[in-house]
Amino acid sequence: MVLDFFDATQETMRSLNPTELQLFDYAVKNMDTVKYMSIQKFAAEMFLSTTTIFRFTKKLGFSGYADFINSLLVTAHAQQDTALPDVMVGRGYSEEYLKNVMESVRVMSSNRVDEVIARLSNKPSIYILTDNNTQAIGQYCERLFIGLGFHAYFPETAYQTQNLVNRISGKDMILALSYSGRDAVLINFINRVFLAERPFLLSVTRADNNPLESLSDSNFYVFADEIRVPGMDLTSGVTMLMIVELLVYEYIAKRNNIT
Repeated sequence: MVLDFFDATQETMRSLNPTELQLFDYAVKNMDTVKYMSIQKFAAEMFLSTTTIFRFTKKLGFSGYADFINSLLVTAHAQQDTALPDVMVGRGYSEEYLKNVMESVRVMSSNRVDEVIARLSNKPSIYILTDNNTQAIGQYCERLFIGLGFHAYFPETAYQTQNLVNRISGKDMILALSYSGRDAVLINFINRVFLAERPFLLSVTRADNNPLESLSDSNFYVFADEIRVPGMDLTSGVTMLMIVELLVYEYIAKRNNIT
């Protein structure tokens, strides 16, 4: 039985290198085109050798390029039932924006979701850490978890963050939000915490092998087009917020089934 592309790759994509992640991203965003490409055409489109493409498909867990294409065909057919809202059609970037959202949801591993829900069921204290670009999301997450009865805390200043080093215990959870996963201040702080205690680290980052992902017990990928203007990073944080909300909704559903 040919598996849905996202189901087949939700675990193996974690081991992809930057070049392979670009191939994965291209295949997802251009699925309707790639599903009809020969391996030679796909290689030429990406300026790579057919050997590299073949190794990419094997690394994803497919038996070869034909198996990779069959999975895309199955997935693309299933997605025909997911129509974009009429108001969004024909607005240029809108469709690409929604593709990023759908892609981020589809690559969520059910095993990692279950692991996070099990941790949340123990009602840990949750410390929310962000980089400069995700502070607003951190503030919202603090209110979200407090509303569910958790002890949640989002430090809004460097001073408040540094005071947490000796407060976080091994029974707690750190929720780290950083699209790049490479913020030096954030990484340094987590390493300092880990010298004394080992709380559960849940992170949400972009889909590459970044330092924050490597430190994490559980990591969820988000996809977004990086948009910057002078003096400001406008990369969308919607997918990151959506991942946290989906985890919360799953927690609520499981809690209500238990009680």
